Amino acid sequence: MRSEIVSQEKNITSIKVVIGEKDFQSRVERTLEDMRSKANIKGFRKGHVPRKVLQMHLGMKTIMTEALEKMIPDVIDNVVKEYELDLISEPSVDVDNLVEGEPVVMTFVFETRPEVILPELDTLQVTRKNVAVTSDMVEEAITSLIDNAAERGPVEVRQSREGDILEVEYGVVVLAEGDEGDPLESPRQKTMVELVKGSLPEELFASLVGRMPGENVDVDVRTPSEEGSGERILRYSIDVISVAEKKLPEMNGAFFEKVVGEADLDEDGFREKVREKLHENLLAESLRLAEKEALSSLVENSRVEIPESLVERQKGKILQDMAERVSKENGKTLDEFIAERGLDRERLESGATSDAEATVRRSLVMEALADREMIQIENADVDREIEEMALSFKVNSDRMKEFFLKNSDGLADLVHRIRMKKTVSRLMEKVTVREEDPEGPQDEPSEGETEKEGS
Repeated sequence: MRSEIVSQEKNITSIKVVIGEKDFQSRVERTLEDMRSKANIKGFRKGHVPRKVLQMHLGMKTIMTEALEKMIPDVIDNVVKEYELDLISEPSVDVDNLVEGEPVVMTFVFETRPEVILPELDTLQVTRKNVAVTSDMVEEAITSLIDNAAERGPVEVRQSREGDILEVEYGVVVLAEGDEGDPLESPRQKTMVELVKGSLPEELFASLVGRMPGENVDVDVRTPSEEGSGERILRYSIDVISVAEKKLPEMNGAFFEKVVGEADLDEDGFREKVREKLHENLLAESLRLAEKEALSSLVENSRVEIPESLVERQKGKILQDMAERVSKENGKTLDEFIAERGLDRERLESGATSDAEATVRRSLVMEALADREMIQIENADVDREIEEMALSFKVNSDRMKEFFLKNSDGLADLVHRIRMKKTVSRLMEKVTVREEDPEGPQDEPSEGETEKEGS
């Protein structure tokens, strides 16, 4: 086999490959024998069809084409290794006329990963906020935990009041300002409404207080128009199905165990556990924001020419995901949804293109950084990730591992995700991190806490 580069432009490389007549004839002979062993032609026992009969029956062009198709994967592997190509898609191949007894000439077009010029990581600066948990934050969290653990009890002998939960069925008619234009009516649907002042439009809240199951409520809610000028009217027709009140749990061992997994606590101990969890969550959020800033800075300071083919493929995926979501949620095609909502197809596709470009750029930069930093994935990394996923989904880790062992694409995605996580961690190790104190009033730190917060 001989090969040579015939053209190279940006990330597209064309390579001509010549298979000598002897090598190709040897492959044709092997292919012919393989086809003989499987041939089933009337008048001959299966696997015992004479060569000449098979050649006459199929034609040498068919046999040669079959032989070449079996050769091509090995040829691609050899060329990729010889030229050290980093492919981002399957290559295309153009074959000259196949002539018996002559060499085979093919031209492969390879699309390779473009060069990415990365900045020195220590020149990138990101901000990471120090975290502080105040007493107000602890009390707010506890109030929320109590509220979430509350049970609902039906109310039958009184009217609804603030704090109750109503099950309602409602429909909405949208009227333009001054009743101009055609009204838009939504289908009726059921939902649960919590009567909390400030969480509902004032008109809705006032109309739902003092109601009994079985009552109907009609109310208009004025809201700014979607264009941002003028108002529109949302005309609600609401049927009250049921009224329930919250029964808040007591602050005792059963509640503490449900929330933090420990029953042997007093209220002060429980508050300290909540504070610790809040501190842990705030640290994680602070790190997440710093990582996001570091990634943005890395991408902005890297230079790469993005292949249009990658952008088009990513754009197609974005639009396909959008179409599947619309079909699932609305039972319509994307085109029907666009027409129904009066959306601008060109603007939507432009947005998809922008999103695709950003995704491809980030992916290329991250892959280049992972390669430069020689990020490797060990079996222990995969096992640890699977353990965390199993814990999150509350399934047996062995079953989770078995799933990935049977799903090669899923395992490849998992390994890629782990590699990117490790790459982000390496990025954070090398960028310059500027610590920043949180804004707003804070509690005075307890003895020894100051040093811990800054560590």
